Amino acid sequence: MIDDDIKRKELDLLFNLVRDLYGDRLDPEELEEVRKGVEGIVKTAEALRSVKLENSDEPFLWFIPYRKD
Repeated sequence: MIDDDIKRKELDLLFNLVRDLYGDRLDPEELEEVRKGVEGIVKTAEALRSVKLENSDEPFLWFIPYRKD
């Protein structure tokens, strides 16, 4: 698990980037929605980082052949 302080810094960094680029086009309510969206992205990224993969791991492929009936 990532430390809460590190998650907060990541969230602040990403939100500030979006705010700096697009903040002049967004009102405060929209910025709050963007912050919530960025928070969701940070949580998803943390979940993805928690999966440990080995170099030999391959993607799971589900092959279903097409059969014309």
